[in-house]
Amino acid sequence: MKMNSDINYIIQESLKGDKIYQEMLLKRLNPLIYKNIYKYYKPSNPLAEDLLHEGYIIILRSLKDYDVKKNVHFLQYVKIRLHYFYKNYYKKSIKKSTLSIEYLNSTGKELKSNRQDQISMVILKEEKDELYKCMNELSEKEQTVLNLFYYQEASIQEISDKLNLKYRQVINMKSNAVKKLRSYCSFMP
Repeated sequence: MKMNSDINYIIQESLKGDKIYQEMLLKRLNPLIYKNIYKYYKPSNPLAEDLLHEGYIIILRSLKDYDVKKNVHFLQYVKIRLHYFYKNYYKKSIKKSTLSIEYLNSTGKELKSNRQDQISMVILKEEKDELYKCMNELSEKEQTVLNLFYYQEASIQEISDKLNLKYRQVINMKSNAVKKLRSYCSFMP
């Protein structure tokens, strides 16, 4: 029975479609899911439970989408998918809240907020302006990859196909571009 607890065995059985092992895999990957959620949301946030279930969906989809021929371990594949799912989810939620504040301001409706919210909005605008300046420091190809991934929400595979680059090249280019932005922009961690 020792073999049953081995994560690689659980993954192999899950990939074959065994529901019991898929359930075991989901439970084993709970810490990875929560780690990604807690990067953006506090544990006390009621949204965390919903996001846990979204993580389960990502893992189950990954079982269907996973391609052994890519020579990437399944756990690495899932880790990347979860990371970008939660990052994009958070980004969209921030964008929605920003849009709703801008909408209220543009319609002339009174905006009831405290001083801290207004300060946060000013800081956000300044960070956006600085980010645009920093983006100009990147090569045209790096800008294109970041634009496709973050703004047009294209997958790595879609970017790879569109730019006629290898999948791994796109990942490396995106990663290096983000590292450069972090070094150029003072507000990025």
